[in-house]
Amino acid sequence: MAVKLTQKEADMLIEMLKKTAEKEIAFPQERGRVEFDVFGDRREDIFVVNISRKGINADGASYQGRLRHREGILMRLDVNPTGVHRNPDEEVIRGTHLHIYTEEYGMAVAIPFDTENKDLVGLCYAFFKHFHIIEPPAVTFQLKLEGI
Repeated sequence: MAVKLTQKEADMLIEMLKKTAEKEIAFPQERGRVEFDVFGDRREDIFVVNISRKGINADGASYQGRLRHREGILMRLDVNPTGVHRNPDEEVIRGTHLHIYTEEYGMAVAIPFDTENKDLVGLCYAFFKHFHIIEPPAVTFQLKLEGI
């Protein structure tokens, strides 16, 4: 059984400044995923960031930051303009929302997130900023060309 993070540990890990060795990443097409490591202050502080698209909603994506060598998602941004999320207290969040780990609820609580921004790459950079990635990789995005 995985050892649950304390709130103090989680907050420290989220707030820690992180860097990546990646200079550039390609944003996934309508179905796809990209994953890369980011590194914290200490040698043992290795995180994974992934961007995934499932293809169901062309306007949607999920950005996630987690620990590499220990179970535990620390932060996830769900981009879904028509999505609905229900928090444990029954509050309903509509549209794009951000999950930040809490010791009590894990990843079950969400807050609204920049609901006016419809640009997936811009939201990606906003996620990097919230996850405290300094010097993030350049994100390239190529539209899928029909008939090729």
